[in-house]
Amino acid sequence: MTASAQSAGVAARPGRAGRLLLGGFLSLAILMGIGRFHYTPLLPLMQREYGFGTDVAGLVASVNFAGYLLGSILSALVPRGRPRLLAFRIGILTSVATTLLMGLTDWLPAWLALRGLSGMASAFGMIAAVGIVSEALGRVGAEERLAWVFGGVGCGIAASGLLTEIGHPALSADGLWIAAGLGCLALLPLVLSEIGERDLGAPPSTGATGERPQPRPIAFWPLLVNYTCEGLGYSVFATFIVTIVKSQPGLDHLGDFVWIVVGLAGLPSNLLWSRIARRIGFAAALALCYVGQIVGVALPALGDGPVPAVAGALLFGGTFMAITFLTGPLGRRSLGGRGFAVLTAGFGLGQMTGPLIAGLFVSGPEDFAAALLASAGILAFGLLFLLGAMIWRPAATA
Repeated sequence: MTASAQSAGVAARPGRAGRLLLGGFLSLAILMGIGRFHYTPLLPLMQREYGFGTDVAGLVASVNFAGYLLGSILSALVPRGRPRLLAFRIGILTSVATTLLMGLTDWLPAWLALRGLSGMASAFGMIAAVGIVSEALGRVGAEERLAWVFGGVGCGIAASGLLTEIGHPALSADGLWIAAGLGCLALLPLVLSEIGERDLGAPPSTGATGERPQPRPIAFWPLLVNYTCEGLGYSVFATFIVTIVKSQPGLDHLGDFVWIVVGLAGLPSNLLWSRIARRIGFAAALALCYVGQIVGVALPALGDGPVPAVAGALLFGGTFMAITFLTGPLGRRSLGGRGFAVLTAGFGLGQMTGPLIAGLFVSGPEDFAAALLASAGILAFGLLFLLGAMIWRPAATA
């Protein structure tokens, strides 16, 4: 091979990798940022237009999280190759369809069915997409670039908040669901063409790779309690924060902006925290993430006005995806390689119950401030178990 041909091959690999990363980024924006979280900025408007309370709001969110748990379990049964690619395509098509259909009905049983199916599709498509992209990157020693893909979740969240901010009052809640679905539909041809099982070229000849360093293992069962608490504690903020802000006197205009801040903070969060983890260790970085999230969840309950709301959104958005990103490597090799599947099940159970309990809690004598403080307390309880898992590390190192 000539020198020019070799140069062309080297140049082609980053281009192909970049296109795959873009496909993964947009996939997570559609599946998670919109499909899973568009409900949050629309919730106050839906409650105003349809007249349901926080108990129903929590139920709808919990059904979506239950679907996500079921989708996560089912995705573990899908083998690599063509079945996984088919699973991705089914997941993302279903996610877009359920987003559109939410704007075509006001019947609660239909909402529950659609949000449950949407949760399944989000997990099914996301896990397949991340698996396809991460394995392709790993073969060329560029697995660290996967952090860019998870930025798509933050981008989708910010887009959902921006759409709600600029679309209302010209559009009703129904219209905003349909607008979001049409926007995702427009991106589908690009996503479907770029996500696939593909060869990105030969790995670097130097032997150096960009893979994330493997963390030292920590005790598994305390980590499971910790991650279950994360599912329960984070889900209340993620479901109700826009409603909480808009319920405060004089802050109705700030609710959608707060959700945009959550998304923008989440966009670079995995890149930032992965670099911190390389310096101080995965477990220590994860503990710092929890401290930031606990403060972020508690702030809107401890003070009124725009500053606590925006600061809380910034801290929450900058940590909630990174917690999952850092927990994965810590638990993946436990239980004979099934550790992260068990952790995901615990997380799923926690996030499924969080909005339901909070909705019932707030529909009674308590208010959202009490629900947020309870969530922060649950997260702090989980942090204690994480610290215990770090203290009682297994003797072997990774």
